[in-house]
Amino acid sequence: MKKILTTVCLCFISFVFSQESLNMDLVGQFSFPQGTNDIWGYADGSTEYALVGLTNGFSVVDITDPSNPSELFFVSGSNSIWRDVKTWGKYAYVTTEASDGLLIVDLSDQTGQTYIYTEEFFATSHNIYIDENGYAYIFGADTGNGGAVVLDLNDDPMNPTLAGIFDNNYLHDGMVRGDTLWGSAIYLGEFQAIDVSDKDNIEILSSYPTSCQFTHNAWISDDNNYLFTTDETSGCYVGAYDVSDIYDIQEIDLIQEWTGDGASGSPENVIPHNTHVLGDYLITSYYTSGVTVIDASDPFNLIEVAYYDTSPLSGGSFDGCWGAYPYLPSGLVLATDQQEGLFILHTPYGSYEGFGCTDSNASNYDPDAVINDGSCEFLGCTDLEAENYDVFATLDDGSCEYFCDDFIIQPPVCDSPIQAEYGEYVLINCDGDNMTFIDEDNNIVFTGSGVWGTDPILENTTFFAFNESVVESSSVNTGEPEHEGSGDGADYSSTVYNGGLLFNCYEDFTLNNVKVYTDYPGERAIELRDNNNNLIYDLLVNIPETDESGFVIDLQWNVTPGLQYVLTTNTQLNNDIFGDNNPLLKRTTGGLPNFPFIINNTLEITEGYYNDGGNGSGSSEDYYYYFYDWQVTFDRSCQSDLAEINIVLDNSSLNEEISTKSLIKIIDFLGRETLDNDLSFYIYDDGSFEKKVILK
Repeated sequence: MKKILTTVCLCFISFVFSQESLNMDLVGQFSFPQGTNDIWGYADGSTEYALVGLTNGFSVVDITDPSNPSELFFVSGSNSIWRDVKTWGKYAYVTTEASDGLLIVDLSDQTGQTYIYTEEFFATSHNIYIDENGYAYIFGADTGNGGAVVLDLNDDPMNPTLAGIFDNNYLHDGMVRGDTLWGSAIYLGEFQAIDVSDKDNIEILSSYPTSCQFTHNAWISDDNNYLFTTDETSGCYVGAYDVSDIYDIQEIDLIQEWTGDGASGSPENVIPHNTHVLGDYLITSYYTSGVTVIDASDPFNLIEVAYYDTSPLSGGSFDGCWGAYPYLPSGLVLATDQQEGLFILHTPYGSYEGFGCTDSNASNYDPDAVINDGSCEFLGCTDLEAENYDVFATLDDGSCEYFCDDFIIQPPVCDSPIQAEYGEYVLINCDGDNMTFIDEDNNIVFTGSGVWGTDPILENTTFFAFNESVVESSSVNTGEPEHEGSGDGADYSSTVYNGGLLFNCYEDFTLNNVKVYTDYPGERAIELRDNNNNLIYDLLVNIPETDESGFVIDLQWNVTPGLQYVLTTNTQLNNDIFGDNNPLLKRTTGGLPNFPFIINNTLEITEGYYNDGGNGSGSSEDYYYYFYDWQVTFDRSCQSDLAEINIVLDNSSLNEEISTKSLIKIIDFLGRETLDNDLSFYIYDDGSFEKKVILK
């Protein structure tokens, strides 16, 4: 097998190295000239992202269109070849062996402006893992022996607290499930089963040496019976161990990547890096040999079933594929090659039994699902016009309730049927002052009083009319009620951005007032613009420094129906007063905004808006800019049932009009043919004629 594979590789390498693959194909690629290291993934609904560790920072890449990935934002950091990335909720946590401490990034802020570096617990570290209970385990930190620093992320993900420390020995990596940390004690050449149930008293339960005694990483099977490891040494293996009894651990199989013959053949000099369990499969980053997929359904007989070579290099160097991430809902595999960048790969293997709906509020919640595949369905009212419209509902359950069900508006009484001559204008009379007439295609043809004149009637025609009456005047508050968050990164975006809120108006309303918060007193110009950026209203207001109660701005602006209005501030005045585009008003981000904000049939605040004063603008539901606690006044109207109005043509007039005759010629009073004369006679083929006089 070794010789056959070598021959095949030589045939392909003269064309392109990436053709060395089996059951795995390239979907997309994104280059990072500065060099990559670790990779993780993140999904927000159907939108998927690659979280890429770089030698000089951290990058978020939108891979929703995997064949055309694009960098969303970049957070710079100190230079280091080591970075590791994990997530908890909407937050990314990045460690590095540079002296940056821990980087925490709020992924809900797609401008990349909400992040912190903290050195409260350590300055350098090698790796990180975050368990299902919201505890982060930092490995190889510059504290004590570099075991594991345990941080609690639950109360405030941007401000973790110390939960415990394991310092018996150095740990290079680890993963945690339940109360067990599977630690990779690389310099001891063993993995360790460590009890973390009591974070104040973490202790080793058992340990076992790996095949090459340089244990780099370890990952437990879904049933917790088998552990899979890598030894980061040239010519070493991915190993399988029976850990069903942690006091009687057994090595049960070893395997190498695709260039070798496996444990029974001659060792190859390629280095395995990290392996991850995906159901019955192991996804492994394998330095110069790229990514491999191993069928581990029988852990006693590991079988390689797919691979993709990301690197043009070969041999036992630490170049090539650093990391592989297989847990995206789409099933795509992400890989980072240090020299070649981000790879987005597809393989038919690894369909994971743990995929399903993990939201317990969904109608199709799967209690056995481990990874959400985006299939969750939520029952509720899906009609935007209903009083109980549920923005999260995906399937209508027939529960919709409507405001006007409680009111009875009498339909108009109209003359019908009405007989008309062909081509006649018809005057329709109905009782009512606030009426709407529509045609058979539901197009509005007239609004106003109960008297309306039609266009010429050329055929039997039906119209409909209904009364509309104001039944209630309402004053309602909507939008985020108050500012939430703390710290500069949470309160204020980068000074280059001027923000605002996008909203749709479906019925007339008056925007009475809004509330703002700031630590910086001064003048701002509040603006309302339509979706063509036309200025509708503006107001110059001097805003003082505020406390937690904010400052109310009185507007009294009458808004008419339209889509994609933006409530914002004047960029030029912001520059004049504060030196940049930002008005220095507080915003809410960090997963706290709860868009959309809806007043049924009247108003919908859809998302936050930002603009850098040039070509950089966008919008997102992940942040709420400036204007809180909208007070809105509007009238609520209800409609009657439809009154039907039938207009019927008189058949005799119709027959006269539609009788056909053809013009033969036009003559003057002397019988001469003419086309331009004050007095002319029109002669038709049915023997009739017409006299026409042109008066000048």
